Amino acid sequence: MRVAVAALGLLVLALGVLGVMRPATLIGLVERPWRTRAGLYVAVAFRAALGVLLLAAASSTRFPWAIGALGVLSLIAAVSLPLLGYERLRRFVEWWMARPQGFVRGWSLAACAFGAFLVWAAL
Repeated sequence: MRVAVAALGLLVLALGVLGVMRPATLIGLVERPWRTRAGLYVAVAFRAALGVLLLAAASSTRFPWAIGALGVLSLIAAVSLPLLGYERLRRFVEWWMARPQGFVRGWSLAACAFGAFLVWAAL
């Protein structure tokens, strides 16, 4: 399980670096799935799987309380996405995509820190 958390951390770190280096590319990758309703279902499934993975692996990491809390937050997000509805989510994503690239770079730096934390916690 620790290997899965480390792999997830590396993926988040890579996406964060992509957002810092090429924010327009990251925006395009994130924006496309939300153009269809299937994007909502994929996001819910991804959040739920992430939450289950983090909760299952929490006890084998350096910071079980932090990884467990992240897992719970991910499961809460998975439940809340369908409750918000597709149209509200689509409008939110459109608002998010209209932000300046500096805004995307800032969140990408946070993603880099989060990915590095996951890798460090899993090792």
